[in-house]
Amino acid sequence: MRAKEVRNIIIRQLTEYLNAEVYRAGQISPEAAPPYVVYSITSPYIPDATMGHMEAVRENNGTYLYRKERAGMSLSFTVCSWNRAAADGQYILGEDEAMELAERAQGWFLHAGRAGLSAGGIVVEDVNNVQQRNTLMVDEEANRYGFDVLVRYIREDRKEIGTVEEAITKGRKK
Repeated sequence: MRAKEVRNIIIRQLTEYLNAEVYRAGQISPEAAPPYVVYSITSPYIPDATMGHMEAVRENNGTYLYRKERAGMSLSFTVCSWNRAAADGQYILGEDEAMELAERAQGWFLHAGRAGLSAGGIVVEDVNNVQQRNTLMVDEEANRYGFDVLVRYIREDRKEIGTVEEAITKGRKK
């Protein structure tokens, strides 16, 4: 598995669970309607402190050396909202909405999502506390709460290697 594949699985499942837009920080797009979740990959590849598991495999078209290791990825999630009137006339406090959705997202990594991701080969190793990440907009503060997650997965690299088809030892063909 590669970092991009791991990211896509996590974002797709989290989006379905939250029923809210989850998109990459720095992505050029129109501002989303609140609440929404912004994520960034703070470290796409955190190596394990090993050489990995090496295995030569003969396939139909050649021989390949596979290297597998337990790799990590660190992601940061931030839920954004602001104070506003809802369509039904009720007033929404952005602070409460952002905090509640961040706690739901965090809970997904701690419970419901953990099982689903694990079944797909992604292990949730660490989930940090939800913290306030407010930022000042032009004349109002954007209410933001976020947390970081560390996941582990099996990274696999492959390269073609040469093979010895025949060898002569002590004058005999083998």
